[in-house]
Amino acid sequence: MYDKLKIIERAILLNPENIKVFREKLKITQSKLAEESGVSQSHLSMLEKGKREIGEAHAAAITLGMLKCTNFWDKENPILYLLDVLSLTKLESAIVEFIQDLTSKNDIFCKRYIEGHPVYIIDIKYFTEEIKKRLSVMDIEEVDFFRGRMNIRGLHLDKKTVLIQLDCSDIRRLENKVSKVLNNKTVLQIFPKEEVPPIYSIKKDCMIVHCW
Repeated sequence: MYDKLKIIERAILLNPENIKVFREKLKITQSKLAEESGVSQSHLSMLEKGKREIGEAHAAAITLGMLKCTNFWDKENPILYLLDVLSLTKLESAIVEFIQDLTSKNDIFCKRYIEGHPVYIIDIKYFTEEIKKRLSVMDIEEVDFFRGRMNIRGLHLDKKTVLIQLDCSDIRRLENKVSKVLNNKTVLQIFPKEEVPPIYSIKKDCMIVHCW
């Protein structure tokens, strides 16, 4: 099992494009990170664009470079912050991938039509099972749906508890990501079972995906 630093290194090693995600969240310029990591800026740029492969030595150097650039007074623990950033980023990607797969199937059981537009009604159990399959940076233990938001609780690879809370602004960001991938306008709605509108004929916590 990886310790916290190794999780970040592993994330960079598996996909160097994560460097840009971490760097932007920590508000580190590319030139500053290159300087502190001992990597040329042009090489770092190619890594961030996915145009160069990365080795373990560079992944470790860049991870330490991020720590050297980070103001410890801004973050109680920059590594834990990066782990949370990684979990949120990967979670959003997993949800987008799930919806993309869902909408590519014609005979999917949760597909309906309202005024000619496809609507996908996903109960919380099915959503949880599908996201678990796609998310490797954390083990999901519990998902809670609220009106317009959701909480996802689980464990990092180092067994640290993590709680990801997607509020309304996060759901809107997800909508934009899904809309770009599907090339269709997409609306995501989250409902607890007590508030699911009768038009959807479901009595469970659910996510409703509208595409047109």
